[in-house]
Amino acid sequence: MARLFKGYISLLQRHTLLTQMVTGGVTSGMGDIIYQQGIERRGWRDHEWQYTTRLMVYGSCCFAPAANRWHAVLNRINMRSTLSTVTTRVAVDAIIFAPFATSYFYLCQGLMEGRPFTSTNEVQGIKDRLGERLWGTVWKQWGFFGPAQVINLTMVPIYARPPFMNMFALFWNIFLASANKKGGLTNTVAPEEIKETMAALEVME
Repeated sequence: MARLFKGYISLLQRHTLLTQMVTGGVTSGMGDIIYQQGIERRGWRDHEWQYTTRLMVYGSCCFAPAANRWHAVLNRINMRSTLSTVTTRVAVDAIIFAPFATSYFYLCQGLMEGRPFTSTNEVQGIKDRLGERLWGTVWKQWGFFGPAQVINLTMVPIYARPPFMNMFALFWNIFLASANKKGGLTNTVAPEEIKETMAALEVME
């Protein structure tokens, strides 16, 4: 186990972004698998792999590069004391990056789903979906990641910060998997289709 950890740290130091991307993809996928199998109890035969795949693509190709650059920016913030530096970094992260990351998540997932930007009669658009969920998600994100980010920005080397947060993000990704599936396109039924179905049932009666 110690060798694996040392090997992982070595990869982070030598191939920082690539290792962060792989880590982000794995933890995002695991979050959705845990949600579907552990909470929804779907069983592997009924597992909806399209959700898992989209979250893996987001975690590796979308979020990891953004987090990599963001932590480089945060690392440039240096105040007169360690306490003020950490406090400022955590505050900046919460105020700027948390809303961005939440918006980025719903935007990327919406685009991968083929969801329109504005709502139609059949499908809720990315804009309305984001407006409905943004601040509720951000509040939860602040409460969940705030304490972890204090440790992350105080004790963890910059190259290891995104993977360190990914350990906490595994549990956060379970929440995101749940949040993203609510109103998912595969479960969307148009109002007209509901009316037609009800009319058909009435005829059958």
